Amino acid sequence: MSHPAKAPPDPQGGRFVAGSRAHRLYNLLLLPAVVLAAPFWAPWVLFSARRRKNFPARLGTGIGRLPAPTERDRVWIHAVSVGETLSAAPLVRLLRVRHPDVELVVSTVTLTGQETAAKTLGSVSDARFYFPFDLPWICARFLDRVRPGVVAILETELWPNFIAECARREIPVVVLNARISERSFRGYGRFGCLFSKVLRSVSAFSAQTGDDAQRLVALGAAPSSVAVAGNMKFDVAPPRPDASPFRAWLLDEKARGAAWFVAGSTHEGEDADVLRAFRAARDVNGSVRLLLAPRHPERFDAVAELCAREGLEAARRTRLDLARPAPPAPVILLDTVGELLAAYAAADIAFVGGSLVPKGGHNILEPALYGVPTIVGPHMENFREIDAIFTSGRAVRHVQSGLELAAEMSRWAADPGPYAESGRKAAELLAAFRGATERNAAIILRELSRRRGGGG
Repeated sequence: MSHPAKAPPDPQGGRFVAGSRAHRLYNLLLLPAVVLAAPFWAPWVLFSARRRKNFPARLGTGIGRLPAPTERDRVWIHAVSVGETLSAAPLVRLLRVRHPDVELVVSTVTLTGQETAAKTLGSVSDARFYFPFDLPWICARFLDRVRPGVVAILETELWPNFIAECARREIPVVVLNARISERSFRGYGRFGCLFSKVLRSVSAFSAQTGDDAQRLVALGAAPSSVAVAGNMKFDVAPPRPDASPFRAWLLDEKARGAAWFVAGSTHEGEDADVLRAFRAARDVNGSVRLLLAPRHPERFDAVAELCAREGLEAARRTRLDLARPAPPAPVILLDTVGELLAAYAAADIAFVGGSLVPKGGHNILEPALYGVPTIVGPHMENFREIDAIFTSGRAVRHVQSGLELAAEMSRWAADPGPYAESGRKAAELLAAFRGATERNAAIILRELSRRRGGGG
C-alpha cells in the first residue's frame, strides 16, 4: 500500500455538526434547490409506480412500523442499491453468526435494493427500510426511531445532514468498502470546505485500495481514521443450492445439452449487441441458449420487444413453469430481481453489462465465483481495481465493441477450452483476495464497543 497523502489544513478543526457554519451553508443551498427543482422531480416521481412506492418511505411514512429500540445494541447498515446490498450480505451474515445479540437493520435507497435485501437478508436482518432523504427533520425522525449504536455505510454515501445528526447524538458512522473514483474526487473537491468537515465527522473509513485511502485523506478525512481493508465484493457468497429453484432448472437444462450464455446487468444500448453476439455463437453451435438479464426492471418490457423485433423468441422468467423442461424459445429473459447470481452457476460463458456503454461496468466477481469465463467491454471504471487484477491474471476478456463481442462469442462456440481456462483463473483470484468482510466486521464491533464504553 502507498502512504496516504497529508491532510489539508483544517483551521477550524471541528466536525460537521448540526448548527456549524458548514452545516448552515449546506442547508442554505439545499432547501431552495429542492423547491426550485420540484417541477422536474415531482413528475419524475408521480409518473413512476416504483418511485411512488419508495418516495414516501424515504420521507418517513411507515417509520413507526420499524421495531422499537430494545436494550440490545443495534447496527444500522446502509447499502444504496443491488450491488452494495449483495456486498453487504456476507457482512450481515457474519455479524449475525458471531454476535447474535446485536440487532442488524438494513436500509437501501432503491426499490431493487430493497427487494434484493428482502431476498438475501430476509432471515438474518431484524428490519429493512428505505434510507431517509437528507433533510434535517427527516434524518432526526429516523434516528429517533432506529436509535443505532453504530451506522455502517457501504461504498461512499456521504449525506451531510444525516452525518451531522449522527455526530450531534455521538453515534459513530463508519464508511466501509469506501471507494473514491477520480471523477468523485474531482466532484467532492469542488466543495472541499463542506466535505472536509463531513469526512472529519466519520469515525472510520475502510478503503478498498491505497489510492482510495489517499483520496479520502486529500479531501479532508483524518489520516488516523482511514485504513485499507480490501474490497468486500471479493467475499461474494453463493446462495444455498436449495434456495434457488431457477438455478436448479437452468442446471437441468444444461444437463439436457444447453450451453448457457448469460448476459448480466445489461443497459440500454447493449442488448442489441448481445443478441447479435448470441446469433453469432448459435450459428456455430446450435445448443447455445441466452439468458438475458437487464439491469433495471423498468426495461424488461422494452427488452422483450427488442427480442421480438430481432426475430428471437424470448420466454420470460416470470412465466416459466420450473417443474417442466424449457420451452423452445432460444432466449430466457430474466425479468426478476435477485436471481442473477444463482443463474451464473449454470453459465458456460458470461458477458457483464454496463461495460459496452459508459456506465462504469458491473461486478465480474459474481461469475468468477463459479469459475465462469467472462467478457466485458471497455467501460469498467466502477470496478477498476478488480478489472486490473483480473486483466493482469488473464482472468477476464475485453472487447471494445459489439462486433468484437460477436467475434469472441463465435470463437468460444467453436472452441470453449481457452475460455474455460480464464474462468478457472478467475475463481482462483477471487479466492486469493477474500477477507475484507472480516476486517470490516471488526471495525463495526470496535466502534460499537467504544460507544458502549464511552471512549476509546
